Amino acid sequence: MQKSEQCTFTLLIFLVIFVNIKSKYISSAFLLLLSGVVVKVIGALYKIPLTAYIGAVGRGYFATAYNLYLPVHAVTMGAFPMALSKLVSKYNAIGDDSSVFALKKASHRLFFFVGIVGMSVMLVLAVPYSRLVASSDGSIPAIVVLAPCVLFSSLAASYRGYYEGHMNMLPTSVSQTLEALFKMVFGLLFAKQTMAYFYNEFLTAGTVLNKAVNGENAAFSVIYIYSSAAAMLGVTLGSLFSLCFLVVYRIFVDRDSRIVPKDSIDNSKRELLSFSFPIMVSCAVQSVFQFLDTASVQYSVSSLSDTVLKNFCAAALEKTTVSDTDLAAYVYGIFSSSLDFKNLIPGITMALGVCAVPAVSRAFELGNKERLGSLIDSVCKYTMLLSLVGGFGLAVFSHDILTVFYGNTAPDVADGCAMLTALFGLSSFVYCLAGTAVFLVQAVGAPQKSIAPYIVSGVVRTVLNVILVRDENLVLYGAVISGAVGYFIIMVWNMIIVKKAAGIKISLSSIFLKPLTVALLSLLLWQSVNNAVKITALPIYILLIKMAIFVIIFILLCFLCGLLKIKDIFCVINTQKNSQTP
Repeated sequence: MQKSEQCTFTLLIFLVIFVNIKSKYISSAFLLLLSGVVVKVIGALYKIPLTAYIGAVGRGYFATAYNLYLPVHAVTMGAFPMALSKLVSKYNAIGDDSSVFALKKASHRLFFFVGIVGMSVMLVLAVPYSRLVASSDGSIPAIVVLAPCVLFSSLAASYRGYYEGHMNMLPTSVSQTLEALFKMVFGLLFAKQTMAYFYNEFLTAGTVLNKAVNGENAAFSVIYIYSSAAAMLGVTLGSLFSLCFLVVYRIFVDRDSRIVPKDSIDNSKRELLSFSFPIMVSCAVQSVFQFLDTASVQYSVSSLSDTVLKNFCAAALEKTTVSDTDLAAYVYGIFSSSLDFKNLIPGITMALGVCAVPAVSRAFELGNKERLGSLIDSVCKYTMLLSLVGGFGLAVFSHDILTVFYGNTAPDVADGCAMLTALFGLSSFVYCLAGTAVFLVQAVGAPQKSIAPYIVSGVVRTVLNVILVRDENLVLYGAVISGAVGYFIIMVWNMIIVKKAAGIKISLSSIFLKPLTVALLSLLLWQSVNNAVKITALPIYILLIKMAIFVIIFILLCFLCGLLKIKDIFCVINTQKNSQTP
């Protein structure tokens, strides 16, 4: 690490310590939501120039590696830290400090073992997955480089879950922001340098990796493989630096060094495993079907003829040249690029679900139905509002956004993603509420009941993908339809589970009807304003002004309809509840 980077990291540590002292004045939900926004923005900004460096073909290999990584990552980052947070919150509520610290010790050992297993699974499946699903060996190097990320993320999850159980979202917020920053910096640097090095070798010697290649297209076919792997190395290093921060945070801030008996640690490990098991099964089921979802899209794209793929991407292919052997990877790269924007909104609203777990769990354990109903209603309502303003805004400005980001570096990607991104934006509220509903089911102690919705939804999505994506009139648009239908099933089913388990009423009007009405009215008013006012400026400024007008219209209508109140603003910065926070 260079001297400047060391100074920056040291300054960040002292800043975090200071903020931790003052964090009692900051809402946990707001802090995690803010960091979630920052992380998603960094992720989008990272993948946009990355696509420019490695092309849509390289993005296809990059996405293929992620498709294998995500199911494994979901179990380590979904089941165990969620169970740890729930148990820590439970014992905090009854003042059992000894059980809390026993859980802390047990989680480090358990999560290390889980990380080793997850990393091994990725390494074992790298070759068969690439050959059977993607019909190419191009993603194998990227998968191998990404595998250690499972271990680092699992170890980091043991820290995050523990602190989240104390309603201390600062370590999670800062560590995930650090991870995103390092991923962006090193990923882009490695990808750019790798592309430049191998392309220069081709220009000077007509070879890539000292092997002769026949023409520029053939050279890029090889270069894309290793440039995507180089970009993935940045992801792995990002997760390592995130883990390092959490270790340093514990050393400087969490100074409790009490000795915990081995029997207590073993008992806590068994309790953590026991409580994690239904969540792990739920996450595993979700991950398996998420894997089948993406794999069925990729498999269906690979099964289409070159003519169908060229017709689907005709506008994009007018601005670039792609060899027939890379055509399927290119189309899947277009799909992956659109997911960068589609995943922005659910990724942000997920912070509300994560932060709701300990608060909802506490209200549920104490039997406070009035507080429980109010929390669940608020979390769902704000998830819906955020998803609608973000998703509908993405749909309206999809072409403008893609043109601003890709217009100069990869105009073919901008043209290929515009309609796909708009459709994903319109359906994003389904994904957001589905995710929040799952978190709420876990918070009320019924994670095993969310398994059935995942299975049914996964089967529906996979079957619809095979049918719709292979339809030459739909292709990737079929994946939008299947995803919306599948996650609608998850959303409705899990909301019913929450209602029954918590014994509360869910306000369909405040959660669904009013927000949708406000969103539609906002679109109509925005269209009127857009037709009446003409703005002359640089494209980026025009986009920002238009987006700001749309958001202002939406917020004003929310206040007029009673969905937002002035006191809600002060609640965001209100003092946290009195609780022990390490």
